[in-house]
Parts: sequence; C-alpha cells; structure tokens
Amino acid sequence: MARSFSNLVDLLLRVGGVSVVRDVPMSTLTTWRIGGPADVMVEVANPEALREVLERLALAGAPTLILGNGSNLLVADAGFRGVALRLRDKLASVEVDGEVLSAGAGAMLAAATGAAAGASLAGFEFAQGIPGTVGGAVMANAGTYAGSTADITTKVYAMTLAGEERIFEEFDKRYRQPLVAEGHVVTRVTFRLRHGEKDSIRAAMREVRSRREVCQPTGDATAGSVFKNPPGNKAGKLIEDCGLKGRAVGGARISEVHANFIINDGGATAQEIRSLMKLAAAEVKSRFGITLETEVRLVGFDKEC
Repeated sequence: MARSFSNLVDLLLRVGGVSVVRDVPMSTLTTWRIGGPADVMVEVANPEALREVLERLALAGAPTLILGNGSNLLVADAGFRGVALRLRDKLASVEVDGEVLSAGAGAMLAAATGAAAGASLAGFEFAQGIPGTVGGAVMANAGTYAGSTADITTKVYAMTLAGEERIFEEFDKRYRQPLVAEGHVVTRVTFRLRHGEKDSIRAAMREVRSRREVCQPTGDATAGSVFKNPPGNKAGKLIEDCGLKGRAVGGARISEVHANFIINDGGATAQEIRSLMKLAAAEVKSRFGITLETEVRLVGFDKEC
C-alpha cells in the first residue's frame, strides 16, 4: 500500500460502522475475476458512517472507486491506487411499503426483485438475473428487453463525494445513461411498483431468466455486455458479423454464445481483455463505420477503445 494512505487508514479505522482492509485484490471483487490490488478497501454499514468516510476521503484527496458487485468493471492488472468503497448492512437493506419498494444502494438486484415478488408487486421482473446492485443499476440505467431501472425509479438518495446529501426526483431516462450525475454515491432508491398476481410475476421472472440463459454465456466469468448498443444496431451482432466470435487473446475469449461478452477462461489478464475490446471496436469501426462505446467501466486504463 502506498505510504501516503497510512494516516488515512488510521483515520478511517476510528469511524464506527466501517471496516478497512489494505491491499485487496480486485480480482476477488469483480465478476471477470480480474484486477490488481486496491490500496484500501472500505466497507460502510450505515449512512452516518458513509458521510464521515466521504468527508475524510475528500479532505485527503484520495481517489475513490464506488464498488457494487463488480459486474461491469475491468480493473487494470496494476490495480487501483486509491480507496475502493462498498455499501453494506443498512445501506443494503430492502423494504416494502404498499406499492413502494425502497432499497439501499448496496442491495443486490436479486434481493430487490425477490422482495417485490414476495409482496406480489409487479414491475421489477425485468431485472431478474442482472448480477448487480441497486446502486449500480441506477448508475447504468440497467435493463433488459422487458424494461429498465428508469421505468420504475421515483427517488434517489445520494451523497456527493464530499459527503453532502442530495435527493433526485427527475432522471435522464436514456439508454444506459446514469440516472444521477457522476460524482455522487447513491445511498437508497425508491421504486414505484404495482400490485399483481404472485404466480404471474414469478412466471415473468422465470421467462426473463430463461431468455438470459439461452442468449448469454451465463456461468462464465464475464462482466455482462462490453459495449453499448449503437442506435438502431446491436453491438453483439456487429462484432459477430466481423467474424470475431471465439477470437481469443491469451486467457480471454469473445463468447461464441453472444459476441458482446468477453470471457475469462481462466488466468486471463486485464490487458488481454482490453486487447479484445480494442480489436472488436476497431473491426466494427473499419467494417461498418460505427464507433462502439464501452458499457463496462474501465479502471486504470484510458477510456478510449
């Protein structure tokens, strides 16, 4: 760990509701199972602790990475020189009140969809099988053919990176655009759902999951869709039409099931994943004149493909 973080770690350890670990391999925290170490890993249990942690990080000028389930994240082999932050406990709770479901940003989407189904609330079925957190869904407007996060979100509670509280009630509902401005840490989200028939809701959830299992390489070490779909096109189809299905670099491989997924076959490096991303983007640009935009977050790389 960089020496400059030693005093910061000591300060963070004095905050109640916080755990602090040094030199955590990001490969253990991402679904791609790739990435070098983060200098510091902080888990926060409640909003009060989060506010204090963010204030101390801001004063220290420490680079901060908000980490959900790591399901859309590629961390460089050199790791992350800063503080990775995860939300737990009260910041990951799920509550239902009538037709409103409230979920902490650290809650898994599976917990939210399960709670909705258990309360006979419809509207969240689209998220079945998405391996991310509620906060991550808000910051990516996560969705499927059956709907998107923006469709059901009514209020987002957040903090700035300096620990100042914000509430958002109007959202940019465009495809894969954050529902709140970058530079905020989502803490809790409220969703407006509707009463339905429990068996029908669970049947719709099974249908969404079934289609995902047929069309995507479930069970493999991936990070979901690598590129956003360009207007009027599908990134996977464009990459497939370039003849890149199955193309491999080291331990990384473009999926034969869906070409917009890159698989870590075991032992792949972040640089190998990155090389395949650059190859796919370059081939699509050359053949179709279309520039692909990454959907996964890149940490420790330039942002260009």
